Amino acid sequence: MIDLFNYFLSEYREIGPFELHPVKTRVALLTKMRFCSVNKISSNHIDIHLVLTGLFDDAACFYKIDNLANRFFIHHCRLYDKDDITIELRKFMTLAYETGNRVHVTSKKSGK
Repeated sequence: MIDLFNYFLSEYREIGPFELHPVKTRVALLTKMRFCSVNKISSNHIDIHLVLTGLFDDAACFYKIDNLANRFFIHHCRLYDKDDITIELRKFMTLAYETGNRVHVTSKKSGK
């Protein structure tokens, strides 16, 4: 699963640069703020979550969504192999990356 973890990070590096922030329970990816975490690396999968500003409960790639005061929605995903990083998931990875860069804050300030 380490190969899948490294592949996931390389896919994210295609979206943009970020820092890894390891803590006791996970490895977070961050730019201006944390936008993604790898929560678990097991023998047959990795669990990740993406921090999004909208609720995407109709997306097939997520198995659970946590609502943080209607401000952020933590979308959980389980990856078993490289094929689980689909076009749909990449779209949400990009949105999470934008959250990490606080695009949602600058858009509101500029009236967009």
